[in-house]
Amino acid sequence: MKNFILILFILIAGLSVSLLFAQGEITKIENDRQENGSAKVILTEIEKGISKGNVDELTRYLSHQTYFSLSNGTRGYYSSNQAYYILEDFFKLYQVVTFRFQNIQTGEGNPYATGTYVYEFKGKRVSSQVYISLKNIGKSWKITQITFN
Repeated sequence: MKNFILILFILIAGLSVSLLFAQGEITKIENDRQENGSAKVILTEIEKGISKGNVDELTRYLSHQTYFSLSNGTRGYYSSNQAYYILEDFFKLYQVVTFRFQNIQTGEGNPYATGTYVYEFKGKRVSSQVYISLKNIGKSWKITQITFN
């Protein structure tokens, strides 16, 4: 009888550990899906902000140090405050006509998107390629790089 109870206890304990492990794996998968989903949502919001030339819609996604490489010669790491004014000046000088991401990648650890920025500059329509990358910082996605070339 004691052996039966001992075997039953071991089986129940093993099953409980297996269920806890499986639940942990399911939670991890769901968290990954949510992070990837939220990265896509954020990239979509960034796309809307750029298409309007609206810096305010982008600033909440800027990291503390964002790398810029812009067609006006601006290159380097800038704080979120500096980035605000850099983007504001850029959008004034290169007035957006249309913008759309053609490629959004969220399946890897560092989501990014690429697109075409069509703008007015000195009375002419010009286009440039755009690259935006995100990084998960403190449980939220932040822009780590912005390239307009």
